[in-house]
Amino acid sequence: MDRTLTIGQLAAASGVSVDTIRYYERIRLLPKPHRTPAGYRVYAPPAVKRLQVIRTAQQFGFSLGELAAFLRVRDSGGTPCRDVRAAAQRILDAVDRQIRELAAARARMRRTLQDWDAALAATPPGSRAHLLERLAPPHGAKPRARRVRGRNKSS
Repeated sequence: MDRTLTIGQLAAASGVSVDTIRYYERIRLLPKPHRTPAGYRVYAPPAVKRLQVIRTAQQFGFSLGELAAFLRVRDSGGTPCRDVRAAAQRILDAVDRQIRELAAARARMRRTLQDWDAALAATPPGSRAHLLERLAPPHGAKPRARRVRGRNKSS
């Protein structure tokens, strides 16, 4: 016979808080648990593995909404594997895009520091080089549009 777990035991075994378990039940990441006659939640041991899967999938980049949808399909006997794979590819594509954006930002920062070094070398001691003002575009030039994180330009 399987040993059941209280919510506190499940929390300790899975490394998530009791509040997190309750929240996951509300959003249907976890099925509603059985209740004792006194109303206490009791969980089957597989709940530990499910919570671990949820945590590691979140660390990968899946949202709780995506996970809930995938798990509902799986719980009803479906096979969400291709949808999981497609979502993982979107996550990777977003990470690659962020890496490119960060690399471009790093290159701009390096150029700025080189420009500042030249300005400081040409600035007499005790005089201001106005480094921060050099970050602003020249008078009359349009400032560069800033991208909103998480938004696609075409949407």
